[in-house]
Amino acid sequence: MSNMGIFTEAELTMRFEDEKITEVVMRSLAPDNEPLPRGLSIEMRREGNAVIFKINCHRTVRSLLTTLDDILSMSILVLRCLKSVER
Repeated sequence: MSNMGIFTEAELTMRFEDEKITEVVMRSLAPDNEPLPRGLSIEMRREGNAVIFKINCHRTVRSLLTTLDDILSMSILVLRCLKSVER
């Protein structure tokens, strides 16, 4: 088996309260998507109040899971920052 692992893919859809929050989350996560390690690609798009990520991974399954965890962790951080600004 090669060091690049196997091909895995995932699609993650996150829905938010409104389109403004959705846009902030999407813009906040966009800079984190470049540059990506070799063998990993992420497509991100917005549909209404949802951000949809499509991840293609020609690395290990652990790499895919780590990428998903990073997306979720950073999204939670953005939401916490927005909440603290509202106060």
